[in-house]
Amino acid sequence: MLSSVYYVHKKLLVSKYTAIIQLIYGQLTEKVSIYALRKINNSIEKKDIPLSKGKSDIRISYVSGVALQLSKSHNSQPFSIANSIAADLSASFDAYLMVEVLPKGLIQIQVTDLFLALWLQNFIDKNRSIERAEVSYLDLGTALQDYVFSIQYVHARCCSLLRLAQQEKLIDFNVYLKKNSCESIPWLNNDGQLRLNHQAERRLIASLVRIIDELEPIIPRPLKWEGAALRLAAAFEDFWSTCRIHDDLSAIAPELVRARIGLIAATQSVLRFLLEEKLGIPACLEL
Repeated sequence: MLSSVYYVHKKLLVSKYTAIIQLIYGQLTEKVSIYALRKINNSIEKKDIPLSKGKSDIRISYVSGVALQLSKSHNSQPFSIANSIAADLSASFDAYLMVEVLPKGLIQIQVTDLFLALWLQNFIDKNRSIERAEVSYLDLGTALQDYVFSIQYVHARCCSLLRLAQQEKLIDFNVYLKKNSCESIPWLNNDGQLRLNHQAERRLIASLVRIIDELEPIIPRPLKWEGAALRLAAAFEDFWSTCRIHDDLSAIAPELVRARIGLIAATQSVLRFLLEEKLGIPACLEL
């Protein structure tokens, strides 16, 4: 299982903050081009391929109406076109993407738990701030809007929880942060399913995906990053109020505890980026 994760890591992921929508878009573009060349010996413009996020706040899925679009110029039924493209996608990434043709020829692409485990692990692999020893404080004499304080508070809470987890030896980030380390947070159980199955956990993951997708959108558009950061902070508060890391749980299910700590680390990483890069505000480790 671990070797499979690192295989797809090299095959698909390209940076710390890789938008899943961009990854899906790239693979869909390739398969559509193959279809177009096979049928009419002509390529299709990348910009012409529609792709949007699914409506669920728990499942990570995307929907494309490219088959409907192609049916007009290729003189073929949308369902037939969609089946051909979906078959190519499934053949290449069946362990990582669940592809389904919906009524009317829409193509739905859902990310598997294995893919999500890889995506979450990417934050741990690249988040060097986890091991920082210094502590920065917020100057409380500085006037800040309430929303800013709320975001900084959640970021500081994440940092505090990560330090506590390390001190109590619930997790050893030094193992995961070693150069060339192949160690992975135990995101998946023995059946290859994500351990983080509580609705609050899934909503927090979906919120992280949504944020990163907005960093690398298919069609650039203005976004109020304050609102995006607040929604992520709220999703974390909901997660932490229902999915604590208790002493009894650490004894009964240590892998689940480490997976939850990994999710906290991913959230801290994204909140820090939003504060420093999008809002221009220090991401303090303590308040």
